[in-house]
Amino acid sequence: MLNLDIPAFLRDYWQKKPCVLRNALPDFVDFIDEHELAGLAMEPELDSRVISKQEQGWSIQQGPFEDFAACQGQWTLLVQGVDRYLDEASELMDWFNFIPNWRVDDLMISFAVPGAGVGPHVDQYDVFLLQGKGSRRWRVGAPEGLTTTQPAKGLCQVETFTPLIDCELQPGDILYIPPGWPHDGVTLADSLTYSIGFRAPDQPQLGNYLAEHLQTLSAAPERYTDPALTHSDSPAEVPDRQLQALKSLLHRAIDANSFSKSLLTMLSEQGIEPDTGEPADSQLLQDCLANDGRLVKLPGCRPLLNETFPDCLFINGEVVNFSAQNYPIMCKLVAQPDIDRSDMAAAPDELDIFCTFTTLVNMGYWEF
Repeated sequence: MLNLDIPAFLRDYWQKKPCVLRNALPDFVDFIDEHELAGLAMEPELDSRVISKQEQGWSIQQGPFEDFAACQGQWTLLVQGVDRYLDEASELMDWFNFIPNWRVDDLMISFAVPGAGVGPHVDQYDVFLLQGKGSRRWRVGAPEGLTTTQPAKGLCQVETFTPLIDCELQPGDILYIPPGWPHDGVTLADSLTYSIGFRAPDQPQLGNYLAEHLQTLSAAPERYTDPALTHSDSPAEVPDRQLQALKSLLHRAIDANSFSKSLLTMLSEQGIEPDTGEPADSQLLQDCLANDGRLVKLPGCRPLLNETFPDCLFINGEVVNFSAQNYPIMCKLVAQPDIDRSDMAAAPDELDIFCTFTTLVNMGYWEF
C-alpha cells in the first residue's frame, strides 16, 4: 500500500516543489531483475537505451539490443513502457491512480552500476522515482538559471546546479520531481529505479490535435468571410477586427463538441497493440462470470470517460459506445484491474454492460 497522505501531497507538492517520500512503498520487492530487464530491452516493441560514461565522455545507444556491448564504464540500461508489458508493472502504476488516467505516461525501469547515472538533467513532466534494490544518491536543484548542454547526440543535460535536496534513496523510498526541476542521480550500489512518468501536452501538440481533428471532418470547414468589408487607404494594414475574426474561427473550432470528442480520443492513445483471439459473444462472457470467472484488464490499459459524452469510452485512440445509463458504473469498472459478476450486477442496463465488455474483450483490452 502506498504510504502517502494524498490530499496533503497534492496540496503541498504536486507541480509545486520536489519532495522525498521515505518508505512510501513499505517492504517493496522488485518484480524484475537486471537480467529480465535486459531481456525486455531486446524486444522491438519496447523503447530501450544504454547511457554510459567513460573516460572519453558520454555515449547513448538505442535498442532493441542483440547484445550488450554498449554496457561499458559507468552504464545505465533504461526500458520504457514496461507497464504495457508486465502485469506487475501495471499493478505498480495502479498505486498512483490518484492522478487522472489521461495524465499518465508510462513506467520506465532502469538498472545502473555503481557511479552510473544519466547526468544532471531536466524533465518536462512530473515523475515519481521509486527506488528498488540497491541505493542511489539524488540531488535536486531549483528550476531557475539553468544552462543546457548536449554531451552526446540525443542526450540533454544541464550544467552543475546547487542542490536543494541531497538524499540517498533506499528500497521503497520515492523522490517526487515536478517539471523543470534539475536532478541528478548517481548509483551507490547496483540499482533498479522505477520512474513513474506523467504527460502534459504543450500548445504545439494541442495545435496538432486541432489540425488533425479539422482534417477528419466530413463537413467543409468554416472559412473566413468579410461581407461588411469597407474601403481602406492602407492595404498593408490588418485591422484588429479582422484579426479577431480570424482568431474567432479557431475559438469556434476549439469550443465545438466534436473537437472535445476528438481530443478525448487522441488523449486516450497509448500505442498499445492488443492481441485479439477468437471472437466471443456476450453469452459466453456471462457464462464465464457466472462460474466465478473474472475479466482482467490488459496491462497498461487506461481508458478515459467524460460526462459530456456519457455513452462513450475512449480507449487507445478508439471510441466504444455504451448505454448512457451505465456511465457511473463504467467509471468504476474500468478503473478496476479485474471485474467479477457482482461488480456488473449494479449496472442499470446489465445487458448493455455485458455487450460493452464483450466488445472490449474482442478488441483485446480485457480478457477472461
